Amino acid sequence: MTLNKREFKVMVMLYAANIDGNIQSEEVKVMLQKSDFDTVEKMENLFAKMNDAEVLDCIRENKALYAATEQDRLDLMADLCAVVEADEKCTAMEQHLVRAMRRVIA
Repeated sequence: MTLNKREFKVMVMLYAANIDGNIQSEEVKVMLQKSDFDTVEKMENLFAKMNDAEVLDCIRENKALYAATEQDRLDLMADLCAVVEADEKCTAMEQHLVRAMRRVIA
């Protein structure tokens, strides 16, 4: 499934936000700051229909388009970290996610 750049970014942020099984309102606010309401809503609906493997496959399929350069990857990781840090705490699971996502988008 091919996404546009905003959709891709929101998909990555949703994956990060959901790592603990619960997307917090603070995390959604960060997504809205980095995208727009329609994109976030569209991607939330799509994300809800997908399992973890499908989400990761989607991220892998689109990374060549939107995480091709070092700067693209740095920007994406900054957005991912903003979501992880939105609730002002970073659990071990979230730390592991950040490390794993660096490998996925590399």
